Amino acid sequence: MVTSDYPASSGLKRNENATIRTLFLAAVANELPGRKEEIDALLEEHGFFRSQMTSPYERVPLHRYISLLESAAVKFARPFLGLEMGEKFGLTELGPFHALFTSSSSLRDALATFARFQSRWQTRTLLGIDRAEQVTTYSYRIDDPDIWPRRQDAEFTIAGLITLIKQLTNAKWVPVEVHLEHALAGREQHLQRFFRAPTFGSQASNQLVILNQDLDRPLPRFHSDDGRLKTILESHLLDLVRLDAATPKSMAERTAETIARRLGQASVECDVIASDLNLSVRSLRRRLMEEGTSFREVLQETRQAKARTMLENGEIPLVAAARILGYSDTATFSRAFKQWTGTPPRRFSRKEP
Repeated sequence: MVTSDYPASSGLKRNENATIRTLFLAAVANELPGRKEEIDALLEEHGFFRSQMTSPYERVPLHRYISLLESAAVKFARPFLGLEMGEKFGLTELGPFHALFTSSSSLRDALATFARFQSRWQTRTLLGIDRAEQVTTYSYRIDDPDIWPRRQDAEFTIAGLITLIKQLTNAKWVPVEVHLEHALAGREQHLQRFFRAPTFGSQASNQLVILNQDLDRPLPRFHSDDGRLKTILESHLLDLVRLDAATPKSMAERTAETIARRLGQASVECDVIASDLNLSVRSLRRRLMEEGTSFREVLQETRQAKARTMLENGEIPLVAAARILGYSDTATFSRAFKQWTGTPPRRFSRKEP
């Protein structure tokens, strides 16, 4: 039996900018304490100021934050900057959320809490939870194909989650597997040593695979009266980082988000997507038609956006891109891509229109 749970992303429309709290911006400066002037110049170059870090819940554009991480890794010759940030970003750095996580009854409970807050910390972000018989897979992906490359953010998030888990359980804890959405050429050995687990690149999303027995074991700090405390804390913190009311999404947007979550991981057939949206196939097709589109068009547009992102980056092998996009083989994907763009995927790059 496999169950899936995808907490709602931000509620923002696709043409609205994704945001992140300045709580995470501070992690960059903290990792490079001896380079204040250079860091300040880099922050300003990306539209940030050190003074913003005094307001940890201010919302800033996610694309500028991701670009800052990538630029800092290059400027300071720190190719694994994200990993190093994640290794130090734990319970203390989460401020008042520290008490919320330490009052959780189990690791599964703590990660469910993390999922509830993820969309408030960082919008336009998908966090999936897939439970199988022996393991549960936690998936993380930014739901904006234009934000790329994002290697440092992916490795920071996965490493940060592992740091959080170790602090809640024990320092020797390791995951079953780690999956990353970017290619790992030249990075495999370092990443596997860091995570102490098999690590795979060019995947559909960034993932941590965790044993169910680890997730369901009671946390050592938990006390029976913590349940009420956790409920009160969660209520206060949800209000602290609440999002502004968003315009309701169109059916095309909801369909595209559902397809994007499943690409490379599960079926994207119309009947499956309709079921995820609690609609019949007929109702889904009718509502999309009323909006001037169709399921086939939404699926194709979602695949195109993902394909362009992967191929423009130039790191993802064609065979991996075809698999992630749900094509049976590379040849079928290549034909589809050429039909969309007029260019074979092997020749496609940012320099081509």
